[in-house]
Parts: sequence; structure tokens; C-alpha cells
Amino acid sequence: MPTPAKRTFRRWKNLPSRRLALIVSIAVFILLSAGSIWTTYSNYSTQKQHLIHYASQQEINSFKSSQKALRINADVIFTSAINQDDILSLMAKAYHGDAVVRNEVRETLYNRLEPLYRLLKSEYIRQLHFHLPDSSSFLRFHRPAKFGDDLSDVRYSIEQVHKTQKPIFGFEEGRIFNGFRHVYPLHYQGELVGSVEISFSIDAIYHLITHDHNEAHDLLLKKDLIKHKVFENEQSNYAPSEISANYVVDKSVQYHEKRPNSISRKRIHAINEKLHDDFQGVLGQCNVCHLVTNINQTYYLVTFFPLKNTEGQAVGYIVNYINEPGLRIVTENFMKINVVNESLLFIISLLTFFYLRNQIRQKRLLHKMARTDSLTSLPNRNVFKRALNEQMKLSKSKQLPLSLVFFDIDHFKKINDTHGHLMGDKVLKTVARAVEDGLTNKDVFARWGGEEFVILLPETYLEDAEKVAERLRKKLETLDAHDLHITSSFGVTELKHKDTAESLMHRGDNLLYRSKEDGRNRVTVG
Repeated sequence: MPTPAKRTFRRWKNLPSRRLALIVSIAVFILLSAGSIWTTYSNYSTQKQHLIHYASQQEINSFKSSQKALRINADVIFTSAINQDDILSLMAKAYHGDAVVRNEVRETLYNRLEPLYRLLKSEYIRQLHFHLPDSSSFLRFHRPAKFGDDLSDVRYSIEQVHKTQKPIFGFEEGRIFNGFRHVYPLHYQGELVGSVEISFSIDAIYHLITHDHNEAHDLLLKKDLIKHKVFENEQSNYAPSEISANYVVDKSVQYHEKRPNSISRKRIHAINEKLHDDFQGVLGQCNVCHLVTNINQTYYLVTFFPLKNTEGQAVGYIVNYINEPGLRIVTENFMKINVVNESLLFIISLLTFFYLRNQIRQKRLLHKMARTDSLTSLPNRNVFKRALNEQMKLSKSKQLPLSLVFFDIDHFKKINDTHGHLMGDKVLKTVARAVEDGLTNKDVFARWGGEEFVILLPETYLEDAEKVAERLRKKLETLDAHDLHITSSFGVTELKHKDTAESLMHRGDNLLYRSKEDGRNRVTVG
């Protein structure tokens, strides 16, 4: 018999979420009378973190969406203007030709695509660059006089495209510029004749991001990386970073004062100067980092998004500066709440009520999800194992029969392959409901995994369990499952004196597979 303490806990646990939240909120109201300062500070910190998380998540989503848009743009350019027979034949001619032929092809190719390149530059195309299969540069439209250099040791993407003959997309540094690169293999008459890169500057991403608040962005790259990869005479494209001596910034994207809602260069300098020491503590120490500063009662959120290249190496950060008025509002509210005493505690307790009610509901939902298969809403494997152990103990102690049924859907893989996984999911749910309707309340029916199910039949002898399985088999055989003919194979066994949970289930599983080996759509008993 449960103890009084356990009965009390159970009553509390089963209280409706609204009533339980109300009781707790009243208790919180009383406690807050003696600890309002601590509570308001805790609330302030939570709101601040939520606001920071929301703002940074918004930026992350914007960056991801922008990169997808650039990829679509690059695919359109490649398909419509470059992956054409005349362009490919020119690259094949250059690939097989000598230096004289290559010079002729280079000039022809430049004249052919230069008008397109001029047009694309207005859309933040930074590079249109052709390469030969040996990973040497063939034609840089941004530096047409510079060609023939080996890119294999600095351009992982080009080397991989030539090796795999598949396109690669992502950020990468280069001999002259960095960019979000889209490198495509070029094939002519079934032969790899080179590759082409359509590269966007980070300005292209910034251009696609639109927000109502003031903001600015920087591209922060490791100094050693630029020193190693970029041509010496092109390293002037980068400037020392105010944030750290170990990083440089791309001059072309460092500030954007002409854009609407852009933070001024002077204010960026003030933010960097104020947060300089904090920067040293976060760089390289976290995934997405956030810093907050206040300049003349204006709050700024500075977020560092780690940037990886096509090799998966960390090469720097995209730095996002946001004028976040929400931080000022949260801070001012915190100061006001500290002044207000008992008159506001009722409002706080009311907010606590709604918060707790939602948390209790979510917790109970998560508890239910942990016990239930998400697709069929049946008990999951863990719940079934616990029920099996309990029933085995009960059966052995009271000398009661206990039977186990394993079954699965025949040729389920064929259903998935032919009609798709969505149809397969519908079939699983239909079968689950049909079998569930054919069982009693004391029976335990669970999804074991994939298309396999298991049924525990307490107080049921083997011959009766066989009848149950045969009835279910016939029911499934005649079931209207989305115009599909469904059959199932069954294995039925009974608990024996020396059985463990593992041996019982192993025997049932083997009987199921014997049904499959004997032709499927049958019940095998053992």
C-alpha cells in the first residue's frame, strides 16, 4: 500500500496544470515579498539572454537563406551562360592545345563572356574563373593577365571538383580574393576539360539581408591564413583588425556607411575599442559568441559567427553589429522593477502562473513522448520491456499463462521503394490502429522498430494466443490500406518456466522469421 507521502505526491503530480501552476505562483508571490531584487534580476538576465539568442538566430537564418539564394543564382548563371556547347568546346580545345592555342582560346573566351561578367559585377559577382583539369588557372576575369599558376595547394575546392567531378559550394580563400564560391566541373563529350568558379563577395550576402534596425558587418579572417594563400602583391586588399592582431579584415567589406540603417564607421570603431579586451576572451573559445556594450545609452549586440571553409577548417568570423533597442528597454525595465515593491509582485506572480502552466504542459508532453512511438502513438520499445518484466514476475508468482506475439508487415521495403516513405508511414499507422482495435485493454501492444510490432497477452495460453494472431493476420490481409494489399507474418510463443525476457523475445523473433522463410502471411507457433 502506498505511504501517505507517496499518495500526497501522486495527488500533486496528477493535479491539472492550471491548478498546480496557480498553487505554485501563490507560493512564489509570498517568497518574492522578501526577495524581489533577486527575482527581478534573474528575470532580467533571462529576458536578456532570450533577446540575444533571438537576434543572433535571426541573423544566422538570414545568412543561411542568403547563401541558398546565391547558390540558386550561381546555378542559373552556370546553366544558362557557361554550360553551353560553344564554351565547353573552347575549354576542350584549350585543354588539348599548346600555349599558342590556349592564348587564342583565352582571348576568345574572354571576349565571349566579358559583357556577362560586367553585368554580373553589379550583382556582387566577385570572380568568374576558369581552370584546367590540372588545377592551374586558365582565365581570371578579374585579373585576365594573371594565369597559369598552380592552385592545387591553396584551392581545395578546385582540386576536389576535378577529383570527384562534382560541384562544390562554400566559403574559401584564394590567391586574390575570398568569397562564397560555387565551383562546377566542365565536361565536353564525356571528358572533364576543366572547371569554372562563380564567386560572390560577402557583400552579396549582406545585400540580401534586410532588417529594420541599424546594423553593420565585418569579415574577420585569420592573418596567417591570408599570408599563406594570397599573392603577396594582393595582400593589400586586407587591413589589420581592430579586434585582434591575429586577424585581418577585407577592406572591401569592412564598413558600409552608405547603406540604409548602417552603423557609422566612427561608431564601429568606438564599439571595437570598448570591447577590445572582451574580444580576446571570446575569439576561438566558443561557437557563436555574443557581446553587449552601451555607448551613449545606445545598446549594441556584437555577435561572432564562426566561418569555415570548404575543407571544414575554421578560418575566421562573420561579425554582426546590431543596434538593439530591446536591450535598452530590458535594462530600463529592470531598473524600474527594482524601485517598485509590493504593488508589482501580483503582476510577477501572474506571469509566473502562465510560465509554469506552459512548462508543466511541456514537461508532461515530453514525458508522454518519451513513452510513445511518435509515428504510431503506440508504446515504444522501452515501455514494452518494462511491461514484459512486470508481467513475467506476476505470471511466475501466480502461475498465470503469458503469451508473446511478434509480427511485421511483409515486403514493407517494397512499399517504401515503390510508393515512398510517406505512404509507408501511412501503412504503419493504419496497421497499428487495426491491430489495436482487435486487442483488449489488458494486452500490451507496442512498435518494436521499423515495420515490426510486438504484443504481450497476459493470462493467455499459447493456443488462445495463436487464435488471436490468426484473427489479426486475417484482419490485416483484408484491410483496406490505401489501396495496397497488406499481409503480415507472425511468431507466437508462451512463457516457459526457465525463460528470461531475452530468451522469450528471442524465441518469438525466431518464430516470426520462420514464418517469413515459410512463405510469409502465416502464423508460426513454438
